[in-house]
Amino acid sequence: MLKGLSYIVLLLVSVANFSISGVLKVGSKYEFKTIKEAIEKAKPYDTIYVYPGEYYGNIFLNKPLVLIGVGRPHIKGENWGSTLTVLADSCVIRGFKITGGGNLLQKEDSGILLKSSYNLIEDNLLEDILFGVYFFASNNNIVRHNTIIGRAYLGIGERGSGLHIWNSHFNLIEGNFITKVRDGMYIQESSNNLIQRNYATDLRYGIHYMFSDSNRFEENVFIDDVVGGAVMYSRHIYFRRNIFARNRGFSSYGLLLQSCDYCVAEENYIIDNSIGLHFESTNYNIIRRNLVQNNDLAIALFASANFDKIYENNFIGNLSLIRTIGNPKTTSFSYNGRGNYWDGYMGYDLNDDGVGDVRFELTNVFESIQGKYPIVQLYLSSPSAKAIEIAEKAMPLIKTFKIYDEHPLMEKVEIPNLSYLVKRGNNERVEVKRSAFGFVVFIFLCSFIPIFIVSFKSRTLRKRYACCQKP
Repeated sequence: MLKGLSYIVLLLVSVANFSISGVLKVGSKYEFKTIKEAIEKAKPYDTIYVYPGEYYGNIFLNKPLVLIGVGRPHIKGENWGSTLTVLADSCVIRGFKITGGGNLLQKEDSGILLKSSYNLIEDNLLEDILFGVYFFASNNNIVRHNTIIGRAYLGIGERGSGLHIWNSHFNLIEGNFITKVRDGMYIQESSNNLIQRNYATDLRYGIHYMFSDSNRFEENVFIDDVVGGAVMYSRHIYFRRNIFARNRGFSSYGLLLQSCDYCVAEENYIIDNSIGLHFESTNYNIIRRNLVQNNDLAIALFASANFDKIYENNFIGNLSLIRTIGNPKTTSFSYNGRGNYWDGYMGYDLNDDGVGDVRFELTNVFESIQGKYPIVQLYLSSPSAKAIEIAEKAMPLIKTFKIYDEHPLMEKVEIPNLSYLVKRGNNERVEVKRSAFGFVVFIFLCSFIPIFIVSFKSRTLRKRYACCQKP
């Protein structure tokens, strides 16, 4: 719905205004040699075509204009501020390579700084930038199909975010590839934004919500980050069909929920993370129809998690199922007579209703110890640990808090195949690597130019010397 409304608004603005626009051209063969000159001469709603070449200097759009790059022209920013600052509403920026800009996080130095609304930013390559696209109180924009590559030579805490959304609402973020920045998408004090089909890798946080209510993110991939997704101090976040995979390291999570309420997660893949799901100070969240597979720890659950419902999920191949910190008494692992599928469940189903007749105990003798000393997790898969666990179930000697799935499922829940999301992201990664390889080859070939010049000159000198030696 949000996507459709954004397109309609942008289309109406375009038809009403750009139908009477003029056309200007920038390039070595055209009237305007620089983008700045063309902007100065342009009237509101004009279209500026920029042809291949390198254009140096920061650019400010203070009137509604369409900037179209032909053949990926390069806008190279100065060593301060943002390379391209959009101050007017209803601008279009398409088809550019944008680099440079300043180094000050507190000044929002960005590849593109949006301080206006109803803009379209698409099909750009933003590289060697502090922030990628910064939304500064900027609403109803469409930012799609851009590639954002940060400054890998900076420490992760010194980088900006790929897409930083502050006090901005009703934006559509779609189909972007983000890497080598701090957080892929950082959403702060912003509501009613739709984030879909983006690919975020090699970051601190793939997506990070802070004090942002009523947002959606769907069909995104967060892979090889420190934390795939973090929802903090926010309410009514809906996330569906995302992939949180291979997020590993110290304090790494697939999906971290902290101080968030009334959120819904469904049909997501949470695979091969240090910790799959983390619940702390959460209330009334619903986690259903997700695949939680091959994580070191499936769930970290704090006593401050209240009235969350976790049901109809598939828990498969996890090294350990749950770590409790305190006694989370109100979290439920079943709802309306249906629990989760657990690959370690050994119960039976006599009435053949698909639900086990014996409840499934998630906790074991090690869980309370593991909550205080996570290092014990390394011991859990050993034969001796398994023997102690079986013996403790037969003759309980240690009083511990127990957590049960009252209605475990006998068969896996059918969840959509999301492999198409990874395939699309892998293609983007290949393009980035291909671009980097081309740059390395260019530098390598350039290094031979001085050798060629010296060789040519020495050969010429030898010929002249030989001629002088003839009688």
